[in-house]
Amino acid sequence: MKEHIKNIEDNGYTLLTNVFENSLCRKAKLLSLDYIENISMNYNVEASQSSLSDKSQEKILNNIQNKDYFYFNFISNEQICQIISHFLKNGSYLNSEPFHLINSQIRCLNPNGQKQQLHMDSNLPGKNGYPIVMVAIVMLDDFTKKNGATRIVPKSHLRDDYALSDKVYDDEIQVTGNAGDVIIFNGALWHGSETNYNNTGRWSINMGYARWFIKPS
Repeated sequence: MKEHIKNIEDNGYTLLTNVFENSLCRKAKLLSLDYIENISMNYNVEASQSSLSDKSQEKILNNIQNKDYFYFNFISNEQICQIISHFLKNGSYLNSEPFHLINSQIRCLNPNGQKQQLHMDSNLPGKNGYPIVMVAIVMLDDFTKKNGATRIVPKSHLRDDYALSDKVYDDEIQVTGNAGDVIIFNGALWHGSETNYNNTGRWSINMGYARWFIKPS
C-alpha cells in the first residue's frame, strides 16, 4: 500500500491491478445495462451548462449503492478503502474522522463517444491543503488508447488553477489497464475520458469518496 500512497502523493494517481475477477466485471455490466434499460432517466441539462453535463454519448446509472447490494463488492472493497481512508482521514482530528461515499455511477462511453473536458472532481484545486475528495474508477472493460481510456495530467493535483477548456496539455497521459484494475486518484487531479474510437462501449464504475463534512451529491 505504501507504493500506491506515494504514487498518489507525488503524481496524484495510482493503478491497482487485478483487484476484481473478470466474472464480477461481466456481471456488473449485465446488471447495470438491465437497470439502465428499465429506468427512464434523462441526465442531460441545458446546453448552456458545462459540456460535462452532456450525457448523450454515454450510458449512465447513478447512485448504484441504492440499486443493488451487489455493487457493494466494489464500493466497500478493502484494497480501495484502505487507500481512500489514508488520504481522507489524514489531517483530521486524531487522523480518525470518518469519510463517506458522495457519488457513484456506472458509466459506459458509447462507440465514437467524444472525449471529456479535463476537470477535477473536488471542485477546488488541491495545492493548498489535504485532499477532500478521492476517486476510484473500476475498469469493467480493458482501458485502451482506442476505447477512451481516462487521460490525466500528472501532478495537477498540486496546482492552484483549473484546466482550460479544449486545451491539450503536453504532459497529458492515458491510464490504460485491464478489466478488474482500479485507478485511484486525488479528486483535484485533472482528468477526463478520451474519445472512444472502437465500435463497442467502454464500461467503468466511478466512485467518489469525501471527508465527512462534504455533502453527498
